[in-house]
Amino acid sequence: MKRIGYLLVLGAIGLFGTIEVVTKYLQAYGHAETPVGALQLAALRFFLGGLFLLPMAFTRRRVVWIAVRTRPLSVLVLGAVGVFLTFYLFHQGLASATASSAAVVFSMNPIFTAALAAAVLQERLKAGGWLGIVLGLAGALAAVTGFRFEGLFSRAEFLGNVQVLAAALCWSVYTVSGKKHAEDFGGLSVSFLSIVVGSVFFALILSLQGGWKEMATYSARSWLWISYLGLVTVGLGYILYFEGMSRVPASRGASLFYVKPVLAVFLAHLFLGEKIGWPLLLAAVLVALGIILVALPDPAVGTRKRRTKASPGGCYNCSSRGVGQAENSGNRP
Repeated sequence: MKRIGYLLVLGAIGLFGTIEVVTKYLQAYGHAETPVGALQLAALRFFLGGLFLLPMAFTRRRVVWIAVRTRPLSVLVLGAVGVFLTFYLFHQGLASATASSAAVVFSMNPIFTAALAAAVLQERLKAGGWLGIVLGLAGALAAVTGFRFEGLFSRAEFLGNVQVLAAALCWSVYTVSGKKHAEDFGGLSVSFLSIVVGSVFFALILSLQGGWKEMATYSARSWLWISYLGLVTVGLGYILYFEGMSRVPASRGASLFYVKPVLAVFLAHLFLGEKIGWPLLLAAVLVALGIILVALPDPAVGTRKRRTKASPGGCYNCSSRGVGQAENSGNRP
């Protein structure tokens, strides 16, 4: 079971590693068709991803409805921050940054998450974890600046990477804020609701800016890649990730994220011809080492968890009776 779990998580991260490359291709690279706007691409990714997850969310509709009824404000904030703000900033930044640098910068999110969890949730972080945070920040500095400081604030690539870094921080805030809700209602239900709320925000912004018209000019090939980003990297990627993480220890599964920046840098060089300089290689290595150090399990925490008896549905400290059991078993009303 654990071996299959690791393979599923690794498969999901492999899909996530292609997002920056495909996005950059659609936004700027190598074809005479109309480039896909950052806002339109972010919106379409989650429209399609939400449709893909809709059948599974329907099987858990009782849990989804309880989450909406009991915590409407939390659902609204999670969707606004975790989907709309995160990926609005991500795609806007990627329009100016390179795919490889953006991938390295956004991969900082597990490190930000660990630091926020230690501060907000009082989760214990060992000395190696704090060292990992320092290494990750050094990697982000290398990726964002390239160690070229002259005219730094006037360079479009720098400003783009700063937006991607802000997106990574927003995603970490979403992860930490949503932890309790995911324990109570299940990760899939919380993710689906966040996608729905975020999609509504995207639809409103597109309507205000008149951005729907542009979509009529996209070619069939562009729509094919847009569908890949929505149905495969969001829809299938989320399924693989949640299914895999349900079979393995969370810290060990999260440590596989160190593969993403390295994979994305390689793919950007291979398919987009982006040059890989020593600052970016150093950044990828530092961020990967930081993620590994942060994600290494703490033996003391593992001992405490083994002494804790799980509830029948596999949900710890569920605040609503039966919610965790319904989510984990897929029960219908």
